[in-house]
Amino acid sequence: MQSRIQEINQVGTVLGISVDSPFSQAKWAEQEKFPDVTFLSDLGKEAVQAYDTMYTDLRGMKGVAKRSAFLVDKTGTIVKLEVKEVAGELPDLDGFIGEMKKLA
Repeated sequence: MQSRIQEINQVGTVLGISVDSPFSQAKWAEQEKFPDVTFLSDLGKEAVQAYDTMYTDLRGMKGVAKRSAFLVDKTGTIVKLEVKEVAGELPDLDGFIGEMKKLA
């Protein structure tokens, strides 16, 4: 995603949400060079529960969010989503960028 963040920002806005603290997110964003992405903390896990994107048990860890991507249009409607069951899999970035371009 890092290599395509400028392309993505030309057609939309990216918000990252994780169950990590804002301090952890800021450190991770700095290390991974994500200066153009706003990260939101779901430390209380309300969003992952509301959207059913939390593993019940991931290798003994509880409350871990699944890697997920949601594309939301200007009216607030989710027009594309992917929720990955396998922790190492990435969402279809080409598909999301293509849909973002259609909405732009």
